[in-house]
Amino acid sequence: MKQLAPNLFNLRFDDLMEMGRARLPELAPEWTDHNAHDPGITLMELLAWVTEAQLYSLGHMRRDERAAYAAIFGLTAIGTQPARGLIWPDWADPSAPVAGFSHTRVIDAGAVVNLLDSGEPRFYADGKFLWIPGRVRRLEARGRDGRKLDLTVANRRGGPAFQPFGTAAADGDVLLLEFECNSDDGILPADRKDVSGALWPLGVRADVPLTGASSNPAAPFDAALGTQCGSSLLATLVMASERFPLRIASDATCGLLRTGALLLDLSPLTQVPKIFSLELRPAPGFERPPRILRIEPNVLPVVQGRRIVDELHVITGVPDGSFQLDVPGLSFGPGAAPVKIELRDPNSGHRDEWRPGSLVASGPGDTVYELDTAAERVTFGNGVNGRIPPAGAQVVATYTVCDGERGIVAPNRKWQLQGFLGAFGVNLDAMVGGAAATGWIDERREARRRARFDHALVSEEDIVEAALALPLLEVARAWIPAQDDRAPGTGSVTLVAMRARRSEEDAGGVPESRGWLDAIRRRLATRMPLGTRLVVIGPRYVQFAIEATVEPVAGRHPDTVRDDIVQALRTRFMLIGDKPRQPGVPVTRRDVTAFIRRVAGVRRVTALRLTAESGAATEEIKVARSGLPRFDLAGSRIEVVRAAAKVAP
Repeated sequence: MKQLAPNLFNLRFDDLMEMGRARLPELAPEWTDHNAHDPGITLMELLAWVTEAQLYSLGHMRRDERAAYAAIFGLTAIGTQPARGLIWPDWADPSAPVAGFSHTRVIDAGAVVNLLDSGEPRFYADGKFLWIPGRVRRLEARGRDGRKLDLTVANRRGGPAFQPFGTAAADGDVLLLEFECNSDDGILPADRKDVSGALWPLGVRADVPLTGASSNPAAPFDAALGTQCGSSLLATLVMASERFPLRIASDATCGLLRTGALLLDLSPLTQVPKIFSLELRPAPGFERPPRILRIEPNVLPVVQGRRIVDELHVITGVPDGSFQLDVPGLSFGPGAAPVKIELRDPNSGHRDEWRPGSLVASGPGDTVYELDTAAERVTFGNGVNGRIPPAGAQVVATYTVCDGERGIVAPNRKWQLQGFLGAFGVNLDAMVGGAAATGWIDERREARRRARFDHALVSEEDIVEAALALPLLEVARAWIPAQDDRAPGTGSVTLVAMRARRSEEDAGGVPESRGWLDAIRRRLATRMPLGTRLVVIGPRYVQFAIEATVEPVAGRHPDTVRDDIVQALRTRFMLIGDKPRQPGVPVTRRDVTAFIRRVAGVRRVTALRLTAESGAATEEIKVARSGLPRFDLAGSRIEVVRAAAKVAP
């Protein structure tokens, strides 16, 4: 019989050594000692041994061996991944249920959601939710210093992004959402039994991060890990003089930092009036200040796919019997059981669940089945390795399927929900995350990536690259300052991290808060070598101003020359961008004069004064190794004055 698989193990140790010795006269003619005691021959033997081992592994790698190697990197097989998204109330539609309905409804988990006037792709509600028709009357940010900022109009507009907690969120800041129900009976439905286990979703649309990894994972292994993360929020429901702390059952927003839904547990409440307020506050503080486009209740989290329940298969009773799942697109996450297999008695309806496992390691009486996830095929034992189901037995299979990449849907499409007439809402963002099932090639690619990037942070470059790649934290720059020779080595590494900002005016005073720096340290500390302590600090900003008087060349308007000078100084002293200012480099009066003289249209600099933050004039602004100079444009004065006309004698 012809062998279909190629024989990759076609060279042995002796063959490789013979090939190597044959090349020596050509590659190294001065090398004449080819005996075994020569160090070069020893090195060649080592390379030949490694090559032989690699060729053997290529020709004999079994599927279980590949799975074992992948498990070393924390990788397990995952099925087809579904697309996910949020359906928002459509206030542009006057007939939308959120505006026309009056009483609270309970949306059951698995409720079917389809595109309006289309049955495909099919989504379903990702949980059991309370749907409370009503409107946000007011959205207000309250600072710990007593300031109040009305964000109602900006929230309804849906952009541009606003910062409800300012540029430096801290303890005591509160975001207050005042909600008015359509029903006078409040938020709870008439039948209180249906409320058990239902959560109230609060949708959040966050602005995209300025730098760093995306907030929406696209890789299948990242998407399969789910969208949940730790929450740094505290929720409180306020009614007149009463306050009720609410449990946040799930936070897919990572503390309002990315688009997702907060799921609030309202089960402890017995009665809530028509108008109430919801307070959100950081505890103990945000990793970085959120930037929000929109926040609104009654947003429905949905997942693409459908659940196949009790799919019937009749067993013939032969050894190694198997059957194919009827619906393709098997969907499951890492560590989850892809299929539930039960043996059902046709007379009594009694069911016995069989467990997944390896038939090779099973005994004659073990009720075990083996699933080939790639072929989506279930196989039973042969009586020696695993029990044989009796002939004519009814086997029912329950599993979940999805369409993978075909389930991705563009934004701003209208959707209908089971139990509601007409359009239920609209997806403001695309339904994303759908991906095909992973195979061993995908696992190998991901293992190589993790081996290359997810290793211990040994060198300075490793630490800096890891800091810049942190998701959601917006690390714009990072560096490790040179160690002071006079300081004793204490086994600690100091990382200077700088937060991204659109401009210095938007950054405020010092954008690198203590909470932001601690978040970077927590995420990197687990990858530091044992015995090495990581210290994360922000840049030491040294503010300075410039007072200059400049004479333009003939024919150039002074205002134009002044604008060019200001732009040139901005570029020279920018802290982020393509060519940012290097840390630790001082600013001298001589350098600033040269910068201005290089501007087109400048004839000469008649006067220049460099002013420190204290207001004193100086020849040089000294900057520490971990510091950066910050140009104070508002406190600077640039005057462009034409030369006085000469009077003829």
